[in-house]
Amino acid sequence: MKIHSLFAASLCILSSVSVQAAIQLTVPGDVELLLVDNQEVKLESSFFSTSSTLELENGQHQIAFRYNPVFKQGKDNIIVSSDIIVSKFSASDTNVTFKFPTYNSPEKAKAFNTELNWNLIDKNEKTIPFTQAQLIHHGVQVGRNIQFELAQFNTTSNPAAFKEGMVTVTHKEIKNEQGENTAEQMLHYWYEKADKETKDRFISSVLENK
Repeated sequence: MKIHSLFAASLCILSSVSVQAAIQLTVPGDVELLLVDNQEVKLESSFFSTSSTLELENGQHQIAFRYNPVFKQGKDNIIVSSDIIVSKFSASDTNVTFKFPTYNSPEKAKAFNTELNWNLIDKNEKTIPFTQAQLIHHGVQVGRNIQFELAQFNTTSNPAAFKEGMVTVTHKEIKNEQGENTAEQMLHYWYEKADKETKDRFISSVLENK
């Protein structure tokens, strides 16, 4: 009987350790989590909860996200989207949550892009150290390949760049081999996507400006 009780107690201890031996990242509804360690992720959520969770291995991680606070103005919902934020942090055996300032208007929320005054906190409400940067893309925002951009960012010396265990990610539809001209690649990419009329106008424009 004592042996059985001891075995049961040991099993409970091992179970509790295995449950806690990971990071539980809680993602609120106003955070659009784009990538974790430069990979797309699937969040777990409850029907009755406004937040989602993601389990990560203990250690260092990089997250890329947008902060999208929503404001009610009359019958309309106004969403203020931040630039893409890249952040690198380390944690072990804890719950990690985002903490953002409180804004009472869309106009004031726009200041977030310059202030970047947010935090990651653990289960004891202590701030987790992290580095951060903004993934700025000048030009058309629609159709951005965030994985490709972040892979390029991770080759820099920026403190938020993720080197450890980094997975090499290439553009899903455009090869980006060393020595190739990225602008030329994008030109070919959009040309192939265009219809015949657009291609003809483009060729005419090139010939006129030759």
